[in-house]
Amino acid sequence: MATYKTFWGETHDNTYEVDRQDPPFDRICQLASRYLDFYAAAYYTSCADAFRPGGHPSELSGPQRLILEKWKSPARLEAEWAEVQQATAKYNEPGRFVTFPGYEWQGDGTCGDHNVFHRREGWPIARVPTLDQLYEQLRGIDALAIPHHTGYRVGRRSPDWRRCDETLSPFVETFSGHGCSETDEEWIGLRRNSHMGPGAGGGTYEDALAHGLHVGAICSTDNWGVMPGRYGRGLMACLADELTREDLWRAFRARRVYGVTGDRIEMDFTVNGEPMGSIIRTSGARNIRIAVRGSDVIDRIELLRNGRVLATHCHQGTWSLPQPGRRSRFKLRIEVGWGPRPNEMPVTEHHWNGRLMIDGGRFIGWEPCWISLGQQVPILNGAQTDFALTSSTANVIDPQQNANVFEFEAAPEAPVRLDLNGLAERADVADLARGSRILWYKDECVRLLHERFGVEPGSHEREDPYYHMAYKAKIHRAIPEAGYTATFELADDQPLDREVHYRVRVEQRNGQRAWSSPIWVRPDSMGANRS
Repeated sequence: MATYKTFWGETHDNTYEVDRQDPPFDRICQLASRYLDFYAAAYYTSCADAFRPGGHPSELSGPQRLILEKWKSPARLEAEWAEVQQATAKYNEPGRFVTFPGYEWQGDGTCGDHNVFHRREGWPIARVPTLDQLYEQLRGIDALAIPHHTGYRVGRRSPDWRRCDETLSPFVETFSGHGCSETDEEWIGLRRNSHMGPGAGGGTYEDALAHGLHVGAICSTDNWGVMPGRYGRGLMACLADELTREDLWRAFRARRVYGVTGDRIEMDFTVNGEPMGSIIRTSGARNIRIAVRGSDVIDRIELLRNGRVLATHCHQGTWSLPQPGRRSRFKLRIEVGWGPRPNEMPVTEHHWNGRLMIDGGRFIGWEPCWISLGQQVPILNGAQTDFALTSSTANVIDPQQNANVFEFEAAPEAPVRLDLNGLAERADVADLARGSRILWYKDECVRLLHERFGVEPGSHEREDPYYHMAYKAKIHRAIPEAGYTATFELADDQPLDREVHYRVRVEQRNGQRAWSSPIWVRPDSMGANRS
């Protein structure tokens, strides 16, 4: 069995969105290269007319405006597409950071939105109205057309799977900032976009599989050019030999891909030793193996056959803390960003500088959980790591917290110290594993409320303002390796008379999820070779 490396990337970060107020694309590529393995931008090919009451076009600002999207002008498309390709060529560095030029195609709005990616620069934008015409232009060249937010109403920016060409669309974006298109059951649901919603059956990922298509599953942000790979809105994993355009492209074609909502949950899923995305044949039992390495406590692993849960591994209660004196691996999440709401304080950004030390321990890795720009790659140096994060004033609706997850090796009794913006927290690893902790910057808040509003310290009858409007950080529960890793094996010997597909869902205790691409199994009588 081949052993592949897992690479993490963003494939739907819209650039040059409707009114083109994004940072320069060159700058976005530079930022993405710091914390992603690969980046396939989705240059936004639409612009907008804004109409005031009475039908008069106007600028894109002010109340009571109707925005109607349409293709950008040929001159603008050509100029911006050239900028995108110049940047992807400039920042493509095999072995460190790989880029692909791409754009979002919407056509006439009836065929479902697709992100078109090329293996190399030099191809023009296919400015055509229908999916059939798009496919016709892409056949015979190194190009893919990936459907996204498919769980909306079919024919209204959601695809009709009968028209899908799985050779050009080998996988589907099943989760993004829009929500989840796996089913129409509102498990997560497409609930963010009031214009395009609600979610509906017919175009979901399960519908595509039920239709007989061999398409994998990924997640991407469907973001707007300011934070590629924004945590919590989707990230794509690719199983490839090396970090090059050629190896990633082969993996794309073979559907060796999967998606996560945010945490970088590693997943190794095989049937009879073959990886996700494979089409195999057998006359006997299917030996299924699933190995998961999460970023937090694993709650459960679900194995599905033809869309129905065949077996579930419940990870709760199957592990415990290591015994004293026994060195083990742990993961610890440091998260910052709670505090005043917009307009309550004059400073909209808050900077955090921290140092995490583990006596006798050793840091071995880290993972970004970033939702906004301004974050710094931490410096791991043996038993110590230094990090810097930035948070903005808290939004009531949308989370504004940034975090790092650190993996380290230590004994449970090893002392830990966190110094963060003038406060210190001390505990041993075992204590941190028993529960989370909060750093409350009360004194800073007392001073700010006095300076800004004239609130005398101790004069208010309740201390709520000193907590609500204070900046806060969270030290999440430390998780031992036994809690964030799990292996699940099963042999399915039910006789086959037709093709079946298996796939995996993973959920952590913190709500973060992962979806594998399927593995399709045909009985020998069908005479199909693995592809």
